[in-house]
Amino acid sequence: MTLRGRTSVLGAMKRNARKSGALVMRALAASALLCVSVVTSSAASPDPLAVAFGTMPGLWGVRMSPDGSKVSLLQMHPTDLPILRVFDLATGKVNIALASTKDGFDIRWCDWANDERLLCGFSAVAKGWDAYGVTRLVAVNADGSAMKVLLQRKLRDEFAQFQDQVVDWLVDDPKRVLVVMPNNKGATLKPLDIYSGGTGSAIDRKSGFVSWISDGRGSPRLYRYMSEDQIRWSYRLSGKSKWHRLDKSKMSDRDHDFYPIGFGEDPDKLLVFKPHEGRLALWSVDLEKEEEDELVFSNPEVDVDGVEYLGKFKRIVAIGYSTDRPHLHFFDEVVGKISEKLLTHFEGKHIGVIDESWDRRYYIVHVSSDRDPGTFYRFDVQKNQLLQISPQYPLLTSQSLAPMDSIRYPARDGAEIPGYLTLPAAGAESALPTVILPHGGPESRDYWEFDWISQFLAAKGYAVLQSNYRGSGGYGSDWTGEGGFRAWRTAINDLTDGATYLVEEGISDPNRICVVGWSYGGYAALMSGVEEPDRYRCLVSIAGVSDPATLIKDYDHFLNKKAVQKMIGRDAEVIKHGSPLKRASEIRAPVLLFHGDQDLNVSIKHSKKMAKALKRAKKSVEFIEYEDVEHSIRRSGYRVDMLDRIGSFLDTHIGQPAASP
Repeated sequence: MTLRGRTSVLGAMKRNARKSGALVMRALAASALLCVSVVTSSAASPDPLAVAFGTMPGLWGVRMSPDGSKVSLLQMHPTDLPILRVFDLATGKVNIALASTKDGFDIRWCDWANDERLLCGFSAVAKGWDAYGVTRLVAVNADGSAMKVLLQRKLRDEFAQFQDQVVDWLVDDPKRVLVVMPNNKGATLKPLDIYSGGTGSAIDRKSGFVSWISDGRGSPRLYRYMSEDQIRWSYRLSGKSKWHRLDKSKMSDRDHDFYPIGFGEDPDKLLVFKPHEGRLALWSVDLEKEEEDELVFSNPEVDVDGVEYLGKFKRIVAIGYSTDRPHLHFFDEVVGKISEKLLTHFEGKHIGVIDESWDRRYYIVHVSSDRDPGTFYRFDVQKNQLLQISPQYPLLTSQSLAPMDSIRYPARDGAEIPGYLTLPAAGAESALPTVILPHGGPESRDYWEFDWISQFLAAKGYAVLQSNYRGSGGYGSDWTGEGGFRAWRTAINDLTDGATYLVEEGISDPNRICVVGWSYGGYAALMSGVEEPDRYRCLVSIAGVSDPATLIKDYDHFLNKKAVQKMIGRDAEVIKHGSPLKRASEIRAPVLLFHGDQDLNVSIKHSKKMAKALKRAKKSVEFIEYEDVEHSIRRSGYRVDMLDRIGSFLDTHIGQPAASP
């Protein structure tokens, strides 16, 4: 499983001129970090833009050792499989510590258990009565030695689907972590020796499907029980053993939002995301006293939508929210000041503080924007020094990227739809060929950030509209409404009204508009072609839903099947009228379909059935199937091939002005 080797630092460190009170900038040019292996498609010469934007990031999953001297990161190996590298910041040496396996197990995450040893989660797709995801836990030393697969042999007689669930890192015990050991009846919490693989006595055990939250200091304090009918949260007070009921809801209740995220400084005050005036907000729940919950933070426009955990005990330092731009609300004064300091240096960028050494001297930060894919740095608080580790997308460092402007446009019923418009960085600014790019989810949303697909399209000369149509998440319960399936007409109309707005503003050529979408976005692309057969010149669906009834059936064997049924709906408006598959004959525009055969979110049969239906109806359709890849198609070769095909498809249908009649 392991590949080992070392690559020395080839580049010299560069130091900017010192200024009083200014940051000291240093850069490391390490060949193992900055050189990206490009795995292209089978085409003789794919579009260079497809190669640049389709190649996986040069690094991701960056984590720092507790003492701050080393950085671990994930990269794509020339075999197009993820690997773990460890970068020694003191010596500049880089080595491959761990690799994914060719039998389908990919590294998904890695983190440091102590200064010497890392734990990594691997995932794969298993096929039995149905396809389902499985995970494994692997330990390895930073130099690639002493690799050990943990838990698998101990659980060989159990149905142990997920084996990489670390509940607490037990930071005061460098040889152990607290893990979930699943079994046929439920799950048990046990301390796990990350060197030998041995386990200690059970800390707790529960029947059924459960997950735990600890206090970060070795004690499980909260657990969630799930069944086909309900979700229950239970808690216990600090230092106590008795469990108490905290919250209960029906699995199918889509209006009940209750998401515990962890504990603050007071070990008996739980921080929870739940609604305030129709939007998700942060609340403090006093578990010991029977008092009203305290509102900690809310935003009058949008939901809170993220948490930043840092340091030895994974403390909560900030929560995120996004209006037209991303924001962080800090609870930790030191981390807030670091972010503020870096913002003065990187004006107009977004600063993500993503990791912290245990002594709080060093921090890993990610600096990015809509036109900057991002660069990772280590910040030294004592020396006020910023050490550049690597840009995240080395192939794009010389590429001119396009600004992503926030807009609002009117819907036909008077609502204002928020979205983002990306225009080509150079060239004409009117009568442009245009791509409508609906997001997935559907209860997700688009953000102001680097987006590899929209930037590829803009680089090709297309205007790109990303609409946060009604049914999207992030803007409160009223905006989400009944969702993108039950209220599909509203969502599709919002997309159509966006195209109309661009034409009326003179930005888009009305005869050169296509729709490209991924997941639910693929469904929205196909339904747009059904509802507006004369408006769009082509449609692209990537891992898209083609039939709501099929999607419901896909979840028949999963615990959340009732929630899925409620989200999608079962009336004729959805199952019949809201099905691209059943209305394939109404599509006039050429269709291009992509799908991975290991997709657990949306089965590949959606695209297979859609392709057959379109062919039976004598429509123009091409279906591209990618082997051994899941919903997000995380392989450089496939992504390059996909962008190359999409670029050619768009160029054919809307790349040139339509001929005069």
